[in-house]
Amino acid sequence: MWFVNFSKTNCKNCYACVRVCPVNAIRVKDEKARIIKERCIVCGRCSKACPQNTKGIRSEKSIVKHFLKSKEKVVASIAPSFISTFGENSSKIPNALKTLGFDYVEETISAVDPIIKEYNIYANKDEENTYITSFCPSVNNLIQKHYPEIINNLIPVVSPFICHGNMLKEKYGEDVKVVFIGPCLAKKVEAYDNESIDAVLTFEELEKWIKSENINLKELEESAFNNISLHKRLFPIVGQPIKDISNQDTKKNIISVDGIEECIQILESIKRGKFKNTLLEMSCCRHSCIGGSGMPEDGISCYERKQNLSKYANNLLIKNKEGINDENNYLSKICVHKEFQSLNIPLRIPSEEEVEEILNTMGKYKKSDELNCGSCGYKTCREKAVAVYNNMAEINMCMPFMREKSENITNIIFDTTPNMIVITNKDLDIIQLNHAARKFFNMEREVVKGLPIVMFLEEEKFYNVKNNNKNIYKEKVTIKQYDSTIIQSIIWVEQSQLMIWIADDITRNEYIEKKLQNMKIDAINMAQKVINKQMTVAQEIASLLGETTAETKVTLTQLKNLIQEEEENI
Repeated sequence: MWFVNFSKTNCKNCYACVRVCPVNAIRVKDEKARIIKERCIVCGRCSKACPQNTKGIRSEKSIVKHFLKSKEKVVASIAPSFISTFGENSSKIPNALKTLGFDYVEETISAVDPIIKEYNIYANKDEENTYITSFCPSVNNLIQKHYPEIINNLIPVVSPFICHGNMLKEKYGEDVKVVFIGPCLAKKVEAYDNESIDAVLTFEELEKWIKSENINLKELEESAFNNISLHKRLFPIVGQPIKDISNQDTKKNIISVDGIEECIQILESIKRGKFKNTLLEMSCCRHSCIGGSGMPEDGISCYERKQNLSKYANNLLIKNKEGINDENNYLSKICVHKEFQSLNIPLRIPSEEEVEEILNTMGKYKKSDELNCGSCGYKTCREKAVAVYNNMAEINMCMPFMREKSENITNIIFDTTPNMIVITNKDLDIIQLNHAARKFFNMEREVVKGLPIVMFLEEEKFYNVKNNNKNIYKEKVTIKQYDSTIIQSIIWVEQSQLMIWIADDITRNEYIEKKLQNMKIDAINMAQKVINKQMTVAQEIASLLGETTAETKVTLTQLKNLIQEEEENI
């Protein structure tokens, strides 16, 4: 599983994730959305946009719990933006982490000096190149996966949390387990193949963990980090990481950029050679780290988070003098250099004929058919066609096409069915009727539309259905004014406030059935006459047979007597 994905069960084909993904890293297959990890920059926008809350973020909390139960030492490296999340309870977080079982708790920002030093070197390079900070892992992913041609513009140094992880291993020993806790989902990916970080938790995961352990932050004692300067505590705010550099007389222009759309605009401009001699601080998330993808969804605005940071930092400055960073001895041994490699996997580019063929399957045969509405998640219909060609999208993601297709099918069924159909509004005025109904009423569509249904049919039954909310199904009635017999159903659709009349004209069937009935009766009568006649004939035959039999008997008797007399006289 990739670090962020969706539950297949709850995906409802809304394409909200596709619409918000800035790099088209969502594949829709079999009507289910999945993340393409080769394109994903782990900005977290898709999971926040999902209305079904189907996000599946791979948590490493179980790994961390396993570390805490073992005999190994575990140290938490916590990002400075924790203050913006926990507000007035921020000073309780170190003790909360120790209550959970961590042996040591240190701030990630304590290891930032070597990185800022490298940035300062690039800010003072005497040439025209433009350079981009490598603080933000999502920006790094964006450049490596989608803008490989400007990888050389990315300053080749590690993120502060990687530097801090290396420092903690140097400080506590290679066997210590380092758990980074921060506001960013992309840190999970960056740490995956890095030996200096053993697990990553987001602030959202930490907040839920603290609640599940029934730890009341208000009941814990305060514990503060005293060796962090006010300026460093404000690093999660846009522009702060390079504030010291921008305040100097550098050879390059210093620009801060936050938000993925703005970052993409700048990267496109760099591709076109529009930026020269500039150092760009880039953050994928709007408002930088205080708007991070791993922040809790607690309804706190970024401006409140910024206020929490400033208030905490100023209060701490009043209570404690800025301490000396005693981590320099360890940091001096850390190599912060990193080579960024291209991770770009280009899309297959279809020919113009192949694009046209795909567009045609979406019902787009001419330029005016390409609405470019963006409902599918792609900016243009042609961009969607390329996605279909690369098996990233499906034809039925085109909402206008599917709606038109559905309406066409509905209209075909509506107009070709032999059933008569009339649709009225709640006032029983005709909205729509099909061809069979128009033929039955012998009226044109334009003439009938808008007329009350009671001009053609009995109104009482319609009002009874509507008022009693009890539909009529397959009722046989005779309409005298049309000299017809029909089977009708009257249905009230409460949700849409519509009345639907569906009927079959069975007048001819009734005539044929009546005719058949009469033919049956005539046949029975005829059969009865034949039977009667046959019985009469039979009776006459029987009578004749009776008479001849009697005569025969008399004759035979006389003959017998005559023979007997002759025998006696002999």
